[in-house]
Amino acid sequence: MNQIYFRFKNQLITAFFCSLLAVTASILAHQTPIDQPPVFEVPKLCALEKPTNVIIVIPAYNEEKRIEKTLAAYFNYFHTCKNVTATFLVVCNNCKDKTAAICKKMQKKHPELQFIDLKPGGKGFAVKQGFLKALEYKNVDYIGFVDADMATQPPYFYELLTKTQSHDGAIASRYAKGARVWPNRPFLKRIGGKFYNWILRKNFHLDIRDTQCGAKLFTYDTIQKVAPHMKETGWAFDLELLYLCQLFDKDIVEVATTWTDAPGSHLSISGCYKEFISAPVRIKKQQQDLARQLHKEKVQQKKQARNKKQAEKKMKQTPNFMAAK
Repeated sequence: MNQIYFRFKNQLITAFFCSLLAVTASILAHQTPIDQPPVFEVPKLCALEKPTNVIIVIPAYNEEKRIEKTLAAYFNYFHTCKNVTATFLVVCNNCKDKTAAICKKMQKKHPELQFIDLKPGGKGFAVKQGFLKALEYKNVDYIGFVDADMATQPPYFYELLTKTQSHDGAIASRYAKGARVWPNRPFLKRIGGKFYNWILRKNFHLDIRDTQCGAKLFTYDTIQKVAPHMKETGWAFDLELLYLCQLFDKDIVEVATTWTDAPGSHLSISGCYKEFISAPVRIKKQQQDLARQLHKEKVQQKKQARNKKQAEKKMKQTPNFMAAK
């Protein structure tokens, strides 16, 4: 009964904040255009010590106006990165425009560009299919994704690569200390976002402040384990992805990023707040069998480790002449 009450209270409070966000988004949509974004100083990032192969998945839904610029910027930057071989995999997500045609044209001059054209829609579906395709490549060290709007510019995605070296994954964060976000997010949107993330941390025990930022990078092994279990086809897939990482005991680090809001976003708060409200309960239900299975395996592993330790301790306590017999 307490669980039902707690769940209902969470959904009610979240619905209230999402409604405020929807109103804020509607008001902002009718405001006059804001000034050009400032030029942030790019931090000096160290070169990787050993050759590294990375595949960057870019989900793209009707991105004919932005995809060429985004790809060109990423091509140019990663060509200058020492010890990095980057492959860019654009996943055209039920596009009705020329996104796929633009990728096909650019592919002639850029062999590092691959693309797949999917008919089913949904960002989560597109990212999962991109991950599964990336797993088919040989000698891959890291697999990640970045949004096509270039809100995360190339140097800051490369920064994730430098931070992942001692972790299982690195994700960009707009709420971590030191993050630079332009323009400053409206008060209601900022508070609502933080509150929603608090609800998620409460439900999933995730020590992550920003689950939704569109730039994440993981080791090949991490994606190999979690991607087949991804079921969310919409905007809530980020949360499921991080929850799966937690189930598999993966060490994910948050990296304060520089993030510039890009006009033309396809995410409508008023249109998807119901999806976000129901996401925590839905994801836990979808993954409950996997959670039980992994928990059972962990208990068994601990039991085996304990038995082994006890056996080794017993052997040390046994006199040599007894052990000889």
